[in-house]
Amino acid sequence: MAVDGLFGKSDEMHEAQTGLGLDDGSGLRVVSAKFLNEQKFNWDLFDGYDSLRVLTYSASIRAIVRMLDKYSFTKFECVFGYEGILRDIKDILVFQKVVVGDTRAAIMELKDERHIYVLGKVNAGKARFYVVKKYIAHAKLYLLSSTDGRTRVIIGSANLSERAFSGNQPETLVKFDNDEVAWLHYNRMFDDIRDAASDEIPLPKDRIFKAEIEISETPVMADPSSILVIDAPSPGEVELSAPVQVMRIEKVLTTLGPRLSAAIPPILRGKQRITPEIKREIGRIRLVKSAEEVDSRYFSLDRTNRTALLSGERFPLEWRDESVRMDATLLLDYFKNYEGAFEGNVARLQQDYFTLMAWLYFSPFICDMRSLALVQDSDVIRYPSFAIIFGKSNCGKTSLVDTLMTSMFGFSHTVDKRSFTTSQLRGLQQGYKRFPVVFDDIGRNAFRSHGRDMIKDEMMPPVTEYPGFMLSMNAEPQSFPDEVVKRSMMIYTTTALPPHNEELRQRLQGRIQEMRRGLTGHLYRRYLTAIMDRLYDERLPKDWLALSSGVLSSIISDATGGSSPHWCQAVTWLDYAEKRYDRVKARLDSLLRESTHSKSEGDIPSGWMIEGNKIIVWEPRDAFGRSGFDWDDVPSTLIDAEASGGGRTVLHRASSEKFLGRRLSPLRRWWRFW
Repeated sequence: MAVDGLFGKSDEMHEAQTGLGLDDGSGLRVVSAKFLNEQKFNWDLFDGYDSLRVLTYSASIRAIVRMLDKYSFTKFECVFGYEGILRDIKDILVFQKVVVGDTRAAIMELKDERHIYVLGKVNAGKARFYVVKKYIAHAKLYLLSSTDGRTRVIIGSANLSERAFSGNQPETLVKFDNDEVAWLHYNRMFDDIRDAASDEIPLPKDRIFKAEIEISETPVMADPSSILVIDAPSPGEVELSAPVQVMRIEKVLTTLGPRLSAAIPPILRGKQRITPEIKREIGRIRLVKSAEEVDSRYFSLDRTNRTALLSGERFPLEWRDESVRMDATLLLDYFKNYEGAFEGNVARLQQDYFTLMAWLYFSPFICDMRSLALVQDSDVIRYPSFAIIFGKSNCGKTSLVDTLMTSMFGFSHTVDKRSFTTSQLRGLQQGYKRFPVVFDDIGRNAFRSHGRDMIKDEMMPPVTEYPGFMLSMNAEPQSFPDEVVKRSMMIYTTTALPPHNEELRQRLQGRIQEMRRGLTGHLYRRYLTAIMDRLYDERLPKDWLALSSGVLSSIISDATGGSSPHWCQAVTWLDYAEKRYDRVKARLDSLLRESTHSKSEGDIPSGWMIEGNKIIVWEPRDAFGRSGFDWDDVPSTLIDAEASGGGRTVLHRASSEKFLGRRLSPLRRWWRFW
């Protein structure tokens, strides 16, 4: 059985290409080789060579650029292929647009002197990048050579990416050292693909700082006088799975595709012919689009090199003290707005919202903490990648999240709640990198259908950087199973702005909008650097919440020159964990009140009784078999699942009493004798 690691095309594609049994050198190839030995991968596989030629997936861009930065190759060539299928010119245009932007962004991620060094190689012609313009095989190929005549060919299943080469995936590489036949064969294959099926990526000095490019600037549009003939893939072709790049490109294609279609000719007899006239027509199309339409936003953080990127642009980590002071003052004023305006436990609201702020500010580091926790077999649940803020309407949930996001990145961004589906959540998880994904007003059904499984899934996404998710929910009462509560940052409040006081609401809204316009983002930059100073690559913090809230409290206190208010103090994970079940605890405490106790189940239609070390609760059911009390909220450790059923819920008495913080006893009846 042939392994398709070299080209990855299906048998049907091979038959379509070879026609009447003629071998034209394309399609699925079988290489005869002899096994000599096997060893663990090490990066020194690339040491000692002067030249490198690479054919790999576009998902490897950042690793490629870092490799070019690490090794002193005098000559470097790389062709980026695609994990999906390039069906027609629309796919090619969008794919090239994304790859060119990612290549520029990857270079800008390097330290200042290093990206200048890499650009110098590019401008001197010693480093060249290419992107496919036609469908090619899914090959992974590395060709190394040195001036003393040594050669090395590396092929196999691993793309040149830090994840693939980490040793954590079951990947295989095969090398041919100083094998003249293999060297000639694979160099010829590389040349054919580079010359016939790819375009060079332009990296001019004056445009390298702008990662986003227009469709008219893609490499395939660079030569307006050339004719491009695209061979459409066969219907039986198998598309490989690569959710990160493919889903992102598909999303851009969904936005731009309809606008390009008017100028795109149909596919005739399996070919699409793009003439200079068609290119000019494409170039005349004005693709007016917003950032939300294409949604290429992401936040990337390199803790080693202390650099950050926000959607391809450098995100500065320097700050000015006066700007930090301004942000701190504005945030203090924002939290003070709750006093005198909101009804309920305002002090608790401020503390809870500050806890949420500590999670949101720290969320770009959560992916690192979770990965490290899994490697060290630590408790990954303590590092929640989801935060849920829920409760009454008018409690300022949306305003809070918008304000905090503005204080971080200079703007707020909420994802359309129609995108709250399992597949879209996976795509956002892999495309946004460390940029928080915010959903507002998620409904109960949508959460149960799509949110619960995402939260419960503790498998790492196939990327090293992924975001935290912030969900805002209004409906009451909400039901959150125990497995969701313990895996999420849960913030619940009933403290709210009086709904009847419209004048107060408008006055507060105007004040908040003015305050947001004054935020500079410098406080968050200082926060990021302070957190990175306290995080170590191989050590988990003892308490990330105490670390985050403590740093925030310290910065705000230092900036304002005074003591922090009661709500702006360090919060430990245990402080938070003891409060997250308060709402459920209050409801269960009410259910097990003395007035509803009964000696036996038949005495009253709804009540509870004590039987040894068990508590038996019974309730009437509606026509659909549902009870009035939502037991999904209650920690599963309190419930005896085997004994429960048929309208009865059986609780463990000792653990229930510990959870409620009181002894459960029958109703005391006082009899007076006359």
